[in-house]
Amino acid sequence: MSPEMHLMLFVLACSFAGTCISSAISKQFVFVKEAKTFNDAQMYCRQFHGDLASIEDAADFSRLQAVVSGITDPSVWIGLKRGEPNWSWSLSDSTFYGEGETEYRHWKTGQLDNLGGIENCAIVDDSGEFWDVSCSSQYMFICYDGKENAPQRYVFVSQAKSWRDAQMFCRENHTDLVSVRNLDENQLIKALVPKGAIVFIGLFKDFFRWSDNSISLFRRWSVGEPNDSGACVEQRLSDTNTWAVRNCDETRPFICQDGVKMQILKVKLKSGQNVNDPAMMVTFMEKIQQKLVSLGMPKDAKLQWRVQSDGEIFHLLENDMNSHK
Repeated sequence: MSPEMHLMLFVLACSFAGTCISSAISKQFVFVKEAKTFNDAQMYCRQFHGDLASIEDAADFSRLQAVVSGITDPSVWIGLKRGEPNWSWSLSDSTFYGEGETEYRHWKTGQLDNLGGIENCAIVDDSGEFWDVSCSSQYMFICYDGKENAPQRYVFVSQAKSWRDAQMFCRENHTDLVSVRNLDENQLIKALVPKGAIVFIGLFKDFFRWSDNSISLFRRWSVGEPNDSGACVEQRLSDTNTWAVRNCDETRPFICQDGVKMQILKVKLKSGQNVNDPAMMVTFMEKIQQKLVSLGMPKDAKLQWRVQSDGEIFHLLENDMNSHK
């Protein structure tokens, strides 16, 4: 019997699970016409829904756009607000990072000095060490390309740009500015840096936080934003649907979100192949998605493997381990 056939059988009997995946039923956005300050809008959403809207990715953003389509108000509050700065990666897809990988750093001794109070972006030198620099400075940079048919994952660009322009270039032509998730990846990226050079990577100081404390780094700023006009974020209901900061005491309509429902499924696989191989896991996930949709799960629900403490998804069951002794 093929691995796919075994998968279908065990998904039907997922209560006998050996290894876990989690599925999140997509959040629902709700437009509230009544104009309120940011804090009052936040209080209303938390009382009657879940919280002010947070946007995880492009799919979330498309759902929010559908909710505000046809609304004539010039803008609405979303759940993003200026807070304590935190170093984050430009690539915001949480499934891209394993446990602890969003926190990997390799700062050069004496760096993080924030010279002049304006060093909010990071570069890497030819020894693989990070420096904090001004985002408006112009450097060469490295993109990451996550497309299946990409000829190379890490793309060195010799044209000097500001960090924001480099980010835009990478997103338009590849996936995003490169993230450095671990020591092995640091070695690969270091090898692309010309001797004596420094280049932008995707690390930047993020000054904004979501009301529901989600860690999404999805942003859709208008040109020239964020500026010093305020601490709270509006979505402009124009053709571009971009974001801008405004005084939190201004009043405008807002978008709430209903709470995200979580389910945990345990999946047991029987296969003579390496089930932790990424290609195999894609196949397994597609089969699971198809089966759950046929059982009534929404088609836009998000499925994500739960990574174990050792970085693996699947483990050999104890009975099978004993049989190999």
